[in-house]
Amino acid sequence: MKTWITYLAALFLGLATTLLLGDTNWILPALYSLENIALSAGAVLAALLVIFSLPAAVASLRKDRLGGKIVISSLIWAIVTAFLLPIVAALIAGFFPVSFPASSTAGSGTVADDYILQVFSSAYQMIFSGNIAFMLAEASVFILPLIVVAFFVGLALKPDADVIRPAYITMNSFSEVMFRLSRGFSYFGYFFVYLTGSYMFTAVYQEKTFFFDAAFSIQLVLIPLVFSLVILPVLFEIFTKGKKNPYKILYRNLATQIAALTSGNYVFTMPFMMSGERYNDGVQKRISASSSPLFYIIGRGGSAAIATFSIISIVTSVQAGAPVPLSVCLVIALACGICSFACSFSAGFEIMFITIAAVHVMKIDLYSAELTMLGLLPVLSGLAVMVDAQIAIFGSSIAAYRAGVDVDPDYRDIL
Repeated sequence: MKTWITYLAALFLGLATTLLLGDTNWILPALYSLENIALSAGAVLAALLVIFSLPAAVASLRKDRLGGKIVISSLIWAIVTAFLLPIVAALIAGFFPVSFPASSTAGSGTVADDYILQVFSSAYQMIFSGNIAFMLAEASVFILPLIVVAFFVGLALKPDADVIRPAYITMNSFSEVMFRLSRGFSYFGYFFVYLTGSYMFTAVYQEKTFFFDAAFSIQLVLIPLVFSLVILPVLFEIFTKGKKNPYKILYRNLATQIAALTSGNYVFTMPFMMSGERYNDGVQKRISASSSPLFYIIGRGGSAAIATFSIISIVTSVQAGAPVPLSVCLVIALACGICSFACSFSAGFEIMFITIAAVHVMKIDLYSAELTMLGLLPVLSGLAVMVDAQIAIFGSSIAAYRAGVDVDPDYRDIL
């Protein structure tokens, strides 16, 4: 049975669990523990994929002199989406202003003045700690150091001498093992998606904020749909000159998007994403293994767009419903786009990082009103990572197309 069917079933079962048990006191703590187990399982596999597959991919691309094409096409795609999507979100929020509803976290705390400094300081200590065991232990929440280390290992692994070739072949074999594991993980990942989906639905149901303002909730859901069904497919057609069908790619990777939506975690989504890119989209293993970690760092246009919408709606709320000038909305969008390139330093809280960083950059005092986002963080992060996953999936297909190595698998052969 195709994964998109089983994942849809898991999503609806998660919703049914919430409807049946959502009013009980014990269900949310229980689901939180189970969700952490699911996220940890996906993060462990993602770390193994980075450790073994990324060095082999970088070395293989360097061997065939394809690294430049992959990096350039990925960078251009990431930069365009990182700024265009927040601008579209700003235009929608500017023309149709809504106020961010006050959640149960409103007034519960303040944002430390040195929050951004603390994020970069902790990231710096981990990246340059020199302790590989520490990096592996923290990979489930912060995979960036492993990506950096794996990239430099791949540069040195280029098989341009006889003494290097055995190591390259061995690493490439381990990479194949990791992709087979990710394929198996994707086949049975519907169980983990059921857990993450149940937690997301239950958290939203018990918090109640999502149901407080229909106009806000509709717009929050509408913006990612516009990205998924209009903006990203049109951009993809431009980048591929109309040679590939974007909706076929979205359809074949529906399981990945559901995993991203329910978990709100890019690292957990990586195994689904990389196996889907290879087996469903015909993207070579070396391209998928290199582009997906790259987009984890720079391809966060979805997170930037959701943060843009959140900031504008919070400012509208602080101003007692007064609409934010369109020029200010666009400045907020640009600030969020810029800050999105550093949000991987705050893994799991990308939306909050972009929001707080952009507010600090623009010197906007929201009186800690941005903390009200914590009540809706599961759905905000889910929608953001879903769009980020689509950016990565499209970006890998564009890179494969630019390199001239993409194929179109038969439907019966896809996951």
